[in-house]
Amino acid sequence: MDALWLIPPSVAQDFAPGANPERALLASHLASTRLRTGVAARAWKAANHRNFYAVPDDPESMAQIDFAAVRLCIVGKLFLDVSPEAWLAASVHAREAGAKIIIDICDFPFERKPPAMVHFYQSALRMADALTVNSQRMAELIEPYASRAPQVIEDAILAPSRRPEFSPGKVLELLWFGHINNVQYLERMFDALIAHSATQRCRLNLVCEPGRGLEQAVQQISANYAPQLTARFTPWSLEATQAALRQSDIVLIPGDPHDPFKSGVSSNRLAETIQAGRLAVASPLASYLPFQDSAWLGEDLVAGIRWAMANRGEALLRIRHGQQRVAERLDLAVIGGLWRQLFDELAAA
Repeated sequence: MDALWLIPPSVAQDFAPGANPERALLASHLASTRLRTGVAARAWKAANHRNFYAVPDDPESMAQIDFAAVRLCIVGKLFLDVSPEAWLAASVHAREAGAKIIIDICDFPFERKPPAMVHFYQSALRMADALTVNSQRMAELIEPYASRAPQVIEDAILAPSRRPEFSPGKVLELLWFGHINNVQYLERMFDALIAHSATQRCRLNLVCEPGRGLEQAVQQISANYAPQLTARFTPWSLEATQAALRQSDIVLIPGDPHDPFKSGVSSNRLAETIQAGRLAVASPLASYLPFQDSAWLGEDLVAGIRWAMANRGEALLRIRHGQQRVAERLDLAVIGGLWRQLFDELAAA
């Protein structure tokens, strides 16, 4: 059976002529593409079905699709480089041709979004044959807007597990990695971190895409607070993130459980940290709570740093336990199986 995946231009440009598109999706620099579209498309192809990819913003790309043969149309995350009107038209076209429409949501689309994107989701959720989300909390946020119950399919963790370690030296190696929009949550704990560094030397590594003056801010931290607190900036890449995880003692994952735009996120950053064998000290976001015995969760992340330094053996045990939980819940085969089951049911209906 044929599945059509609507993809943004930023993803399509990574498709080399003649290359394996599923492999390109799994290597995407966009987490939602890598951990959701890539995993789902891989699972469908592994079941001996065909995947086709089209960019709704590109009429030539759309003209190459035989809509009469498409049984499933999967609509992933809309990015700011797309035309929501074109995506809605493509979804309507696929549905009128007989395809089942699956809308996948991993960012709350009714908060801080352009009006055209909000309109797309308002319309798409009414026509969807299935609605998938990345977390139980996201399901709760989306349900009032949806015509059917959302199905939770979490983000898969793609990296292999690494040996758990927690043996900080004289300088505690701290890591924050993620999208630049989330730096605001880290900034809120800077004063407490500076105060803590008076008694415990810390080195903070920020792994993020360049821009918005972050590199200069990092330099200023070192200039003002060295040697007790120093910081460095590392441009984001998959390889840089994995290297930074290996070099860290504690990974800081601050957030705001009361912010709809943040509270519905998946557990992927926490789980990725655990999979890398490192201790996560994180805010108690809803998707993190199933891992509360596998990391340190709380409002005051500096208190989590102090707990870890005073309970090194327990910290190591939590990482080990967490890797078992990641394998049970978020393994590529487990999540891929959930996508395939959903697609099989829709295609057979």
